[in-house]
Amino acid sequence: MTFAPIVLAVVIGLVVGVLRRGRFISIARTRIRHPEFLVVAVVCSVVVDLADIGSPGPIALVGLIGGLAFTGVNVHLIGMAIVAIGLTANLVPVALNGAMPVRPEALVEAEMVTIDELDRVSLTGARELADDSTTLAVLGDTIPVRLTGQVVSIGDLIMMVGLADLVTHLMLQRRRRRVPPSALRSLAALGWHEGPESEGGIIDLRAPVAVGVPVDLAVGARPRGLSRQPAAARTTASPVHD
Repeated sequence: MTFAPIVLAVVIGLVVGVLRRGRFISIARTRIRHPEFLVVAVVCSVVVDLADIGSPGPIALVGLIGGLAFTGVNVHLIGMAIVAIGLTANLVPVALNGAMPVRPEALVEAEMVTIDELDRVSLTGARELADDSTTLAVLGDTIPVRLTGQVVSIGDLIMMVGLADLVTHLMLQRRRRRVPPSALRSLAALGWHEGPESEGGIIDLRAPVAVGVPVDLAVGARPRGLSRQPAAARTTASPVHD
């Protein structure tokens, strides 16, 4: 995927996140797993696009595999699975053809070249013009974008949707408060339950607690003389005297 679609997807995700009252700080607080996979993907992409390499296909393939590995270990984040699907759609034609096939007519439709210039076109990076021998050319760069003067693939569009969705949901995250282990036992008597360790000892209310009822009632004991009326009916208010 080229730089412009990535920026557009991120901007769309940020705008939607703001409209849904998300917070930018939530993105910074997100913990990602194995960021080294993302570093490999970015470095390989930059090298393929900027460096003059005789056979950039293998490097592009390594970058796509690195990106796919990153999405796999962080698939718990909403939107990351969609990004993984887009990466897979781009990886398959590169693996089968040694480069990303580009539909020649799409270059003309994107106004990047004219029909007369097609036979003299030289593509940069791990890209090649598709022909009759190309395998799964439909997954290559086939969609022209005149606004940016680019040709993108179906996988690129899927990745854009997933990236925008990911950014939006990262902004909508809310930081959960953690409770010290020493307090969990006492809170358990009130109906609180400790969450999974992977969530940092977060507790959730699993059982309602009656207002004004002693703690031992919550664990099964009923004091003598206590009525079975709802908690709301048992609460009393003292009058206020001037």
